[in-house]
Formats: sequence, C-alpha cells, structure tokens
Amino acid sequence: MNTRQLVFKNALIGLMVLSLLLAGSLTVSAELEGFDVIAENEYLTLYLNPQTTELAVEDKAGDVKWFTNPQDRHRDRGRVLERLSSQVTITQDPNRVQKNNFRYSINYNQFEITPLDQGVRLDYAIVEEWRPEHYVPHMIEASRLYNLIIDNVERERDRKDVLDQYDLIKLAPLGDAPRVSLPGINKDRLFGDYTVKVLNPTFVELEERLVGIRMELAEVEQAIASNSTEELTAQKDRLERELRNSNSRYEREYTDILWRLVYKIQGHRLDLDRIDDIRYSDVVHLIDTPTFVLKDIPRFVMQDLQEIITSAGYTPIEAGEDHLKNNLDPQLPNLEIFKVPIEYRIDGPHFVVRVPSSEVEYPIDVEDRIGQKHTFPILSIGVLEYFGAANTDTDGYMLIPDGSGALIYHNNKRTYASAYNESVFGRDNTLDTQDERQIHPEIIRLPVFGMKNGDNAFLAIIEEGAALARIRADISEKTDNYNRVYAQFTTMPSGVIDLEGAGQVPAYQSRAYQGDFIVRYCFLSGDKANYVGMANYYQQYLVDRYQLERQPAKENIPFFLELIGAIDKRQPILGVSRDVIYPLTTFDQSKQIVNELIANGISNIKLKYNGWLDGGVRHNYPDAARLERVVGNQSQLMDLNRFMEQNGFELYPSIGLLNVYRNTAFNAFNPRQDGSRFLNRLVARSFEYEISSFVRMNRLYKYVISPSTVGPLVDSFLEAYKSYDIGFISLFDMAREVNSDFRYDLDRVVDRVESVGLIEDQMQKMRDQQLKIMVDHGNVYALPYADSILNIPVRSSMRNLFNEEIPFYQMVVRGFIDYAGTPINLAGSWQQALLKTLESGSYPYFIGSYAPSYEVMTTDFANLYALDYRDWLPFATDVYETVNSVLKDVIGQRIIYHQRLGENVYQTVYEKGLGIIVNYNKHSVEVNGLVVGGEDFIIVEEEGNEY
Repeated sequence: MNTRQLVFKNALIGLMVLSLLLAGSLTVSAELEGFDVIAENEYLTLYLNPQTTELAVEDKAGDVKWFTNPQDRHRDRGRVLERLSSQVTITQDPNRVQKNNFRYSINYNQFEITPLDQGVRLDYAIVEEWRPEHYVPHMIEASRLYNLIIDNVERERDRKDVLDQYDLIKLAPLGDAPRVSLPGINKDRLFGDYTVKVLNPTFVELEERLVGIRMELAEVEQAIASNSTEELTAQKDRLERELRNSNSRYEREYTDILWRLVYKIQGHRLDLDRIDDIRYSDVVHLIDTPTFVLKDIPRFVMQDLQEIITSAGYTPIEAGEDHLKNNLDPQLPNLEIFKVPIEYRIDGPHFVVRVPSSEVEYPIDVEDRIGQKHTFPILSIGVLEYFGAANTDTDGYMLIPDGSGALIYHNNKRTYASAYNESVFGRDNTLDTQDERQIHPEIIRLPVFGMKNGDNAFLAIIEEGAALARIRADISEKTDNYNRVYAQFTTMPSGVIDLEGAGQVPAYQSRAYQGDFIVRYCFLSGDKANYVGMANYYQQYLVDRYQLERQPAKENIPFFLELIGAIDKRQPILGVSRDVIYPLTTFDQSKQIVNELIANGISNIKLKYNGWLDGGVRHNYPDAARLERVVGNQSQLMDLNRFMEQNGFELYPSIGLLNVYRNTAFNAFNPRQDGSRFLNRLVARSFEYEISSFVRMNRLYKYVISPSTVGPLVDSFLEAYKSYDIGFISLFDMAREVNSDFRYDLDRVVDRVESVGLIEDQMQKMRDQQLKIMVDHGNVYALPYADSILNIPVRSSMRNLFNEEIPFYQMVVRGFIDYAGTPINLAGSWQQALLKTLESGSYPYFIGSYAPSYEVMTTDFANLYALDYRDWLPFATDVYETVNSVLKDVIGQRIIYHQRLGENVYQTVYEKGLGIIVNYNKHSVEVNGLVVGGEDFIIVEEEGNEY
C-alpha cells in the first residue's frame, strides 16, 4: 500500500471514529486533544490519536488516564523525542540496529489503523524506504531543477542553499582551447571534441576576471613598449601576480569540478568499475544542456537539503527519472523493510496489548542492486517502553520481579547504576553467549512488572511469550527525564559462532517465534495502588487462571528437610585416587534422623531426599529410575516411605529431568539424538562457573536434554517409579530453568515458549498419576502443579539501581502453596535467616546428612559446609518451635499488608489480623510505641484489622 493509500485509509478511519463520537455523544477532555474514543466498557475507555498512534487508557475507578507516551515529552528534541513518541522498537541485524516506529513509520505515514472489537490494530511499516539521499538528485537538468524544485521553494534562503550544493555544467565545443590535465583520464576519449563548460556564477565571474586581467595586461605591455615608466612596470607586476593567482584558482576549481563529475558518474553506475571506464557515450547528453551536479556534502547537509527538496514536492521517483536522463543508475528503495502489527484491546478492567509474532515480517533473501542476497532478521521487539512513564515530579516506584521482588524509587539519582535488563526465567542453557551468563544471584520467576505513581498504579502481566521476554527498567535523568519499566521480547534468538581465530559469524534460531506476545495491564488506585495491591491482584489472577485452591488449616506448620544421599567423592582405591559414589545419608539413616526430629518436637516433616538415584546427586539418565546402591535397596526405600506415611509425613525423592548430570556408555541417552543444540548446532552442555571470577570449569558440565525428548523420558521414569509406591516427587530443575533446542531441522526446533509448554505437560502427567509435587525455585508455570516450593527466592539481587527488596513472590503464593527459602543452616546468620522466614511467611528448611560435614570438603559439594544434622538439630528445634508458634495460626492465610517501617524494620500482616514486626538491626528500635529488640521480632494482633 503506497503513502497516498495509507493517508486515505487513515482519513477514512478518522471519519469512522468521528461518527462513533457523534453517535455516542462522547466528549474528550482538553488533555486528550487529538485523541478519539475507540472503545469503552464499564471499567475503561480507550483513546487513540490517529496522527501519532499513541493511546490513552482511562481507568474510571481511579479517575486517571494512562498514556502510552509521556504527554510532556515535547520538552525534548531529536532522537530522544522520537524514542519518547514511539510505541514499538525493533532490534535488527546486522549490528543490532534499533529502529522505533515513530521515526521510521509515523514520520512517513507508513501505518494502517484497523478497528477491532473493543480495540484497534496498528500495522507499522518500519522503514526509511527512501533515505535523504534518495530525495536529492545527483545530476539534474537545470530546467528541471528550477521547474520542479527551486520555483516551489518558498524561502529565498532555502533556494540559495539548494543551488549552493550543486555545480552547473554543460559540454561545449573544445575549439582551440587547451584541456586541463586530469591524471589517469583520457580526456579525448571521454569528451571527444567537447570540453566541460562550468556555469557556476562565481566560476563565470572568475573566467571573466581572467579575460579582463589578460586584456589589461596586454594594454600595459603595449604602453610600456612605447614609453616605459616605473608606474607602468609596477602595474604590470601586479597584473601578472593577479593573473597567476587567478589562473591557479581557476585550474584548481575547474579540476575539482571535473573530478566530481567523473566520480559522480562512476560512483552511480554499477557497470563502471573505474573512472577510466567512462566513455563519451556516458556524457554526450550534456552537450549544450546545462546540468546541475551535486557536490560532495556531509550527511547532515544532505538531510537539510532533503527537507527543502521534499517540501517542494519533489520525490525519489522523480530523482530516479533524473538519474536515468543523466545515465546514472536510479536510487533503489531501502531493502530493510519491516512490518510489525500490534493490537490494543480493553478486556473488562484490563488493557491488553498483543503482538502477533507470526505476522511480523522482515526481509529474507532480498537482492541489492548488484544481485547479492541479504536477510535482516528482527531480533527483538520492545513494547510500550514509556507506558505510564513517571517524570521527575512524581512520587512512586517501579516494581521489579527480581528474586523475591525489588523496588526502584522514582528519580532516585542513581544515575551511575546500570539499567535493569534481565531475561524472564533466567538464562537459556543452550544460549552459550557471554550476555546470557547469570552474574547476579537472583533471576525473574514471575513475569510481571509494575509502576506506582502517586495514588494510582498499574501491574503488567506478561501473559504469553514470557519465556522470551526481558524486563527492562531505568530511572530519569540518564537518557531522558522519565522513569520507565517495560517488556522486550526476543523474536529470533541469536549469537555468534567463533571460527577459532578466523573471525565470527552470526547464528540464529532456524525460525522466528510464531506465537503471540501478550501483556495485560491491570490498574489499581487508592490504598491498593502499591506493591501489596499488585501482589494480591496477581495472586487472584493466578487463582482465576489456574483454579488454585486455598490450603486448609493444619495443626502445625511444615518442616522442610532435605537429606543428601550420595555424592561424588575422590578417594584412594588400591593406592590410586579415583572418583567414587560416596554415601552421606542412607535410607535407614534417614529414618534415624527423622526419628530424632520427632523426639525434639518437630512434626509435619516434608523430606526431600536428594541423591537416591543411580549416580547420586549428579545422577545418571533416569529413564529406569535405578537406585544408587550405596544408600540402600528398594525394600529399604519403601520402608522409609512407609515410616514417613505412618507418622503423617511426606517423602519427596528428588530428580532432575532437564539435564543429564552423568552420562555413561550404558545410559539410554544419546547426546547427538537426545541432546539440545547450541546456536552453532553443537550438542549443548551447560558448564558451572567459578563464583568469584566467572571462569568456566570445564570439568563440571551437564548435557541439556532436548525439550522434545523430555516427554518420553518422563514416561519411562514414571513407569519405573510406580514400583516404589511413593506418592510424592521432587523436581529439581523443571521449575528452575527453561532451555531451547536450536536444531537446523525446523520440525525439531523448540523455542523457549514451546519448552515451557512441554514442561507443563510433564508435570500434568505426574498430577494425573496422583503424585504430589515439590519443586525448587518455582518459575510461575509450575505453580498450578506444585504442592510445595523450596529455595523460593528470599532476596533480590540488590543491584545499585534498587532501593528496597520486598517479599513480592511470597505475597503471591501465600495461602495456596507451602514454601520455604534457602536452607537456614547454610545462611551466613541463622538469626537473620529466622527473621526472614517470619517476615516472608516461609517455613523452616534445613539441609543435612548423617555423615559429618567434613566429608564434603575437597569435593564439588563443598558449598554444603554445614550438613551434619547433629550440629544444627538443637537450633532447628528452636527455630521450628518459634516459627510454629507464630505461623501455625495463619496456615492458609494470605499476606495482605507489608511495609518498611524503618531502616531494616518490616511489618507483615495476615488476613485475620496477625502482624509480625521484624528488626534486622543489631540494636533495639521503637515503632508505633512498641520496642523490638535487636535481631528480634514481636507479634501485633489487632481486632477488626482493616489492612
């Protein structure tokens, strides 16, 4: 569709909107001048500015309007203003160039508006189809320049600016005039019996002055011959100097013009490799035809010239015609043409943004003017970067789902800190690239983000495409004057292949993502416009979507215990140091530990047993669910399970199903067939890194199982697992990581979104077999299937940009799923860990072994430095007694209030009024008339609590 068609269609849509306005008797406030109502329901009104394609959403409950772009942005200029005015930004290869829809689409009116039910669709052609130089003719007949351009330019100054950028020439008969030398050019072959006549006014004046000087000099010489005087001699010397200077200037300017002409011809002809290839036939059209030749001008002058020429109505099509008239190749349109659709709808109280990725278009195998083919893939799409952006006058914060959750205060002056830019669900182990390595301790488990601005807030939920999303945020006074948080989606995972000293070449997933990217914006106001309100809203969203059920009341809280069965350990065997599978806790020893816990008053034990499969913690490919014999046999495992059941406890054997931690010749796993592939199509292996230096430890790696292979593996495992008659399972990695498979074969490519779907399928299989599931870390897709979550994030990464960390994750799942943070006995401060447990509503979690802790020294498990259960049992008993006395009455209750009361002092409140104030300081503090001891807590209960 050409520009005129687009303008007509936009005008037609405008008339349709106007009709809607008149029919509904709707009015638009002054702040919405230029906006039209396009959809409305009982909660929201959606507005569109058809000229800029920006939108506004009016939240009737909060009596506030949320704009996709800042309405005070016009204080800025240039590229900053273009970015502030955009709704979509693409990143393309080569060179990861960013292009926004304002500069490359709206500026050229290259978009279509299509009404939708309760919304609108915008189709953007993101391209400078004609660059500035395409509008500027490099050679044009003088008559056409005046008729088509100069005569249509209003300002005299602009007309002069255009003419100043051109040389005016023609071919005239050579006659007896000598030629000016051009090294490397056969001028007789090039110009025949003609020469280049320069018609520039200043050059013509110079020529005329030369003639005048010569005539004066001839007259003076004639006078000297008759009567030589000192005055005439001085006049002759002056004229000779002026003649030499003027002649030198003439030759220099003339030569420059000739060089510009020949290079202009050679540079705009594909069939001319060298300037010596130019022939008389290439310039014959200049005979007695005054023609303007564009000078060599810088880019910024070209842009100014393009604006003047465009204002005269001159088009690239006409510039192409002028090039053809002058035997130059016409300019070709830009090959980098991208089409990005985006849909906006109101859905009840929500504003929903959808990018149908399958309809995104980018150039594939397009040919340039010399026949070479190029592909320009879109790597990512940033959506509504400035939706609800807060300027420097606002009070509020941005919610970041980093780890447990974090807040970035508006205008916090931390301009030295890096912007936040992290992938949802963390790194993809098949993207072996530097920027995908996890260098921060926490990652994003919940695909949400939010913004509080005064008495109003929004929560954005990435509803589809979360596994390919990045959440980005930054503060004001860095690149612009706005605090902003938004989602960017990867459409084409990419990287580079190192050619081992011969350079690098780009590598891409075999196809672009074909699903949708959907972000749902939810609006909050009043006392709900804060991070607690956002957490409660998201919790209800998950309940409605996944039919989560509230936990019933119980007599006592859970006590999470993880026991380590067998590990790798290097020991001397017959004088030779070898790796062996070494038992830390056998099945029978596990019973003994649990019995001691019971004797100490600990109940409701949920035991995660890690290292029970063949190979120990780093177990073999688990297709047959074979036991590790050093920890016991099948009857002993079943006896342990019966023991747990008789006491009302639960045994969760732990297994990893997304990676092969140990591969042997006898395994059913074939890396080439069953393993995922890197972008370079080699079998994917995930390496561990030194924490301090991030140096890769080549000895410690695991194969990444292709997501397409996980299904058959789970089927095989579950079939074998039935023989143990255990109704529980702990999934070590399924809720922790999401990996792709970058194969060449399109039928076997698995992107991250598809991978999430395959993981969900496997957890549903386990549910169908009535298994209760425990997961680690807890990515959001696992929540509908999880009965318990361990290693739930209890902290954020506390980057320099962050101001505060909050238990956002815990507020989302509290009341529906049992959870615990990291093992308390591995914490740097056990007392601080206890306070964090109470603040976040978590349950006690300890990790241990029957063997002494020193058994893990010098092993790859040295980080488990406090395992011996005998060392931590007394403290665990005190912790359980303390936490149980506080939290047993709020089992199944939601957290409805959380607040920072002071430096390192926080309050948490549950549904029925129980409040906990924790003080992480070493010293006592007084809050609300109450004294809280150093590293201590108090309980606050209020009847009729209104939180």
